[in-house]
Amino acid sequence: MKHYRSLLLLPFVLTGCATTDMQGALDSLNGLGQSIGTSLSQAATPASAASRNSLLGTPLHNALRQNLSTDGRAPEWPKVVISNLQIPADQMTLTRSLTLKASDCIRFDAVLWHDAKRSERFSNLSLCAPELPKQSNNFVLTWKSFSITGKTSGQVRSDGPTPPYSKLPSDPAMERWLINQFGLYYVGSLLTLVGYDPNFTVDDRRFWIRNIKG
Repeated sequence: MKHYRSLLLLPFVLTGCATTDMQGALDSLNGLGQSIGTSLSQAATPASAASRNSLLGTPLHNALRQNLSTDGRAPEWPKVVISNLQIPADQMTLTRSLTLKASDCIRFDAVLWHDAKRSERFSNLSLCAPELPKQSNNFVLTWKSFSITGKTSGQVRSDGPTPPYSKLPSDPAMERWLINQFGLYYVGSLLTLVGYDPNFTVDDRRFWIRNIKG
């Protein structure tokens, strides 16, 4: 089994940080992304992605790029909803170093909303370490800190098409995953792979994670 070494970084608290602490978090996450991305960029192949029922082999890949803004306002469609997210158990502990194995995969179901009445459903998809983009994911710290604008379903989290108030579920497991930095890297990779542009921050209604599978 192949292992991919990244920088060994101490977990950081994501909320209530002083400016210097937040900058340190950004620097750490940036280093993590570059290190992991460099190691894994040559490991994924279309065949291996297809055999795992990967997100990369579905219409979810770059779905948001199918309808880009033409007037500075965020499009309403399409939308991507991730549900029943399953996270590797050892990514939830504070004792594991930031080392990714090729077998480190998250699994999930997803819904792609083309408009208010047309949707496609996908079951038991995966995203594995070799498929993660080579990039910094520090934009996730900002992305997750803001609620979804416009009409929402409030605290009721569903598969859509109306988004909830919060982009991520209020779940202790989600918080642990984010604090351990694995969550930031995988969430950032999901956003990137479905076509989210981190520089177009008003586009906040077209992706959310509904729940973690208990």
